[in-house]
This record gives sequence, C-alpha cells and structure tokens, in this order.
Amino acid sequence: MKKLLLSIVLILLPLCMHAEADAIKDLLVNYKTIGGTTEVLDETGDYLRVSLGDSAFFELYLADNIIVVYTTCAPKCSSCARVYNKEWEFLFPLTPPFTSLFPLATMDKETGRIIWTDNDDWNYQAEN
Repeated sequence: MKKLLLSIVLILLPLCMHAEADAIKDLLVNYKTIGGTTEVLDETGDYLRVSLGDSAFFELYLADNIIVVYTTCAPKCSSCARVYNKEWEFLFPLTPPFTSLFPLATMDKETGRIIWTDNDDWNYQAEN
C-alpha cells in the first residue's frame, strides 16, 4: 500500500507543475527508472491515458483548462476528477450527479467530457 501511495504521489505531484506533454512524458520515464510501471494506454491530440501499474491510472484532457480523472482500484475502482488552469492551479472538483461510495469516471477522449457510473454493488440485507 505504501508503494502504491508513493507511486501516485511521485506521478501526480509533478503533474501539478507542468501541463506540457513533453514534461509529462519525461515524468513517466523518470517514474520507470525508480521501479514504477507505467504505460501510456492512449494518446490522441489533447487526451492522455496512463496506467500506473495494476491498480491506478489517470486521464488528462487539455482544453481551456486541464481536466484530470484519477482512478484507483483496491480492489474496487473509484475515481475523482479535478479541473486545473493552465498553470496547474486547482480550480474545482467535478463530482458525479449521484451519491455513490465508488463513483467511477471515464473521459471521452474527443471532447474531454466525463462520464460517471455508479460502481457500487453493495447489497445490504438485514438479518431477521
């Protein structure tokens, strides 16, 4: 768990400083040199999806602002989304339009639109 947390911090902290694609690619190369496993899963125009090993990934869309979706799985997947300006200053969070313990977000790579789904499968049954 500590390794996963360290991995996420090492990736996401520098992302908050640079919005350029080259800086992000350099960061991923540096992450690999310390033993992390990353893989660029998809890269098209203003969209980037990166795997941070088996249990975490992020999606990033560059527009007037920068939209980032962070997803972690342990073992159930859950996402959070945030909007930053071009200087990587946090503007506001994006939240699902419903209440969920495990909201799951994916990003449309053409538009940057976030699609939320409810990843809860909690079936409470009271004992009689």
